[in-house]
Amino acid sequence: MTRPSLNLAKIYKIQYVHPETGEVLKSSRYLEKGVNKSARRRYLVNGEWLFLRDVPEKREWIKENSSSLRGFFMDIKKKMKEKTRLMAKGRDLIGENEFEDKFNCYDKLQAHYEEQVERYGPICPITHMEFTFKRNNEQTGTGNGLLNVTNLSGDRLLNEQNYTKQNTLFTSVGWNLARRNFSLKDMSLLMREDYFKRYCKILVERFPDQRYKINELENRAEHPQERR
Repeated sequence: MTRPSLNLAKIYKIQYVHPETGEVLKSSRYLEKGVNKSARRRYLVNGEWLFLRDVPEKREWIKENSSSLRGFFMDIKKKMKEKTRLMAKGRDLIGENEFEDKFNCYDKLQAHYEEQVERYGPICPITHMEFTFKRNNEQTGTGNGLLNVTNLSGDRLLNEQNYTKQNTLFTSVGWNLARRNFSLKDMSLLMREDYFKRYCKILVERFPDQRYKINELENRAEHPQERR
């Protein structure tokens, strides 16, 4: 059974702050060195401004889901490390895996996930399906969960870049498997139009310099006779 999404914006007043300086901002987005970034949210609870993880409803949600989330974060962290090792063989990979953490710890990964949930909710921002955390074998807790297409998965927006904070997006397993290592052109031809548009929107928000590639695809679609 699907649980209702946790929408704290309907319950509490929201304030946006710079994630590093703590400065109160006017909107949920801000520019830093030409990159459009997300601000952190604070919620006014009983006269006190609290970050998401300290809000009572969120703390209860974490309590109910901590065991399954922990397992998935550990799995995703392990897969990121292994994939980084394999991708680095024989080619240059831009950036470092920024989610490397001390043994048996996934704080960096969880913090990145919580920032994404603050913006999009606990859903895949591409397919808009609610994330699930189901194993292949619910009784024993074994299995990697890859058969459940709505399960949480760590994806990269740009194939040539590593798992940096800028490049890493939590999506559903279904989207991650379907997207593979497709180029933008392939995705525009093979993926659902609404999924592709959401992907492009997030891509440009994270990487404004990628706008020209999307513009080229749109121009070719509008003027196919000009292609040679």
